[in-house]
Amino acid sequence: MKQNILKMYNEINMSIFNAGVSRTKVDFVGNKILILSINHRVPVLKLLDERDRRATRRLDMLLFEHFKTEIKAALEDAYQLNIVTILKDYDLETEYSGTIVILDRDVESYLNDAL
Repeated sequence: MKQNILKMYNEINMSIFNAGVSRTKVDFVGNKILILSINHRVPVLKLLDERDRRATRRLDMLLFEHFKTEIKAALEDAYQLNIVTILKDYDLETEYSGTIVILDRDVESYLNDAL
């Protein structure tokens, strides 16, 4: 399941940002799927960050919302998960991205159901 989530995550990043991720790690903690990755900044956004960070922050938020919609649909379709919410953030300096998928119950119970 973790490998499939990594693949989905990377494919969605490619479709939105035209760039994959450098490193990604998926962990399950209770009712949460934690995805940490290093995503290189899209060059045009990096350039605009220097000129108008408020504008690129708004663009980031729109891109995050689109990403969350896509990853939610992919996870629900692949694993029939009941997702409560998805949280996402990105740090410009380190290029770390964090995504937290919060489910209605423990990930382990979904894994048991699949068996």
